[in-house]
Amino acid sequence: MKNITYMTIKEFSRLTGIKRENLRYYDQIGLLSPECRGENGYRYYTQRQLTSAYLITSLRELGIGIEEIKKYTDRRTPHEMFSLFKSQRENILKEMKKLQCTLEIMELYVDMAEDALNSEENNIKIEYKEKEPIFLGPIFSTDDLDDSIISFYDYAAEKGFDSGYPLGTIVYKESFNFENPLLVVQHYFKVKNDHNSYKPEGKYVVLYGRCGYGKSEKLYKKLFTFIEENNLRVCGNAYEEYPLNELSIKDEEKYCVKIEIMVEDV
Repeated sequence: MKNITYMTIKEFSRLTGIKRENLRYYDQIGLLSPECRGENGYRYYTQRQLTSAYLITSLRELGIGIEEIKKYTDRRTPHEMFSLFKSQRENILKEMKKLQCTLEIMELYVDMAEDALNSEENNIKIEYKEKEPIFLGPIFSTDDLDDSIISFYDYAAEKGFDSGYPLGTIVYKESFNFENPLLVVQHYFKVKNDHNSYKPEGKYVVLYGRCGYGKSEKLYKKLFTFIEENNLRVCGNAYEEYPLNELSIKDEEKYCVKIEIMVEDV
């Protein structure tokens, strides 16, 4: 029993990451039994069982049940292995895509929040911006912004698009007087990949302020005054985003909004 090719259950547990109680259970159901038992009744495993242990662990992490794993190990053949690995490859790729998507969403929110926190509130800047990828939804002419947002989320879901991405709204310049209760808008998600459109490159006036969703009219008026006083004119639509929203702020009235309006020199 002192041969180095044998491992105690403690050593095998340490190498595989499988808890000792789980190894005992796997032994009881015949899923992964020790290579031999000593006279003292202790379980001893061998190096060649490590591969089986890692496979069991990997399949469990993918959500495959013990019974299904046991059925595979009981009837294992090269063909069964090919079939199992092919199906699990597809599951792994889906999970990788989902995790990559989650990471991308988190990075976008962090970048937006850092920009907001590093910008002076209510101070208007003129910036030249490169084109930016977005996932763009259909145009809505609406007097209920919430309804149009819900419709956009439905549209994104139909396209198989994750709804966790940061939301933005394009307000068409035809709606800038805000006197007509009908707004012409398009909603979009900020993305890094899988875009279907772009925010155009060009010169923008940019303002960070505080308000709840859909309550940014005063900030627009401030922007229009700045545009007029600086011999600029509006040549494109407005892009409205909330870099600090319910994810980081409790009070909706204190959400941070970012408004960008495309302009040109008079």
